[in-house]
Amino acid sequence: MKKGWCFILMLLLAGSLSAQDCAGYYYLLNNAQVEMTMYDGSNAPVGKTIYKVSNVQKEATGTTSNFTATVYDKSDKMITTSQGTFKCSGDGIALDMKVGMPSFSQLKDLKMEAKTTNAFLNYPANMQVGQDLKGGTFEMAGNMGGMDIGVAYTVSNRKVVGKEKITTPAGSWNCYKINYDLSFKMQMLGNSVPMDLTATEWFAPGFGMVKTVSYKDGKEAGSTMITSFKK
Repeated sequence: MKKGWCFILMLLLAGSLSAQDCAGYYYLLNNAQVEMTMYDGSNAPVGKTIYKVSNVQKEATGTTSNFTATVYDKSDKMITTSQGTFKCSGDGIALDMKVGMPSFSQLKDLKMEAKTTNAFLNYPANMQVGQDLKGGTFEMAGNMGGMDIGVAYTVSNRKVVGKEKITTPAGSWNCYKINYDLSFKMQMLGNSVPMDLTATEWFAPGFGMVKTVSYKDGKEAGSTMITSFKK
């Protein structure tokens, strides 16, 4: 009987430690502000996204927060703004796909509208090299050059391929390196225009997304990187 209680206590402690892990993620720090700079395929800055975190709440299943994402062009002119959600539990992080959306020059003029479908990518607490991760699909409406369009953004074949230390203007982190496939389908004038890419992201456990790079036909198409973090 004593062994049984000890086992239950260990489980409770493990759950408590997992819950505490939520506190370090920048997605869940109330009033935190994160700047992600966007670059084209030549590594030239083309804009930035500022994420502002608010309404952090602890729930029975974990911790949630809201964020506002404001996109600016390279001249610091605001392009658009949208809202999203973060979730953290003992199982790991559920990250709104708007946060990890890569940057590449082919879509640099895309202006997202605030209304988007809710879609999340999961980052398990026990992530390991070689692990396969679930994908997801995110749909949005937008405008490019005065033309209304619809975009379906699908992430698939996610796999943890290694660990790397990434240094940016905002700091240095030990990250998991995750490869995946990207599929964009753009609806314009009744026609569907597909765009398939591959991508890599660097995710720091206990902190969050640090960097992403996307590739088209083997050539770098664009990237994002955290360049400022205030809490």
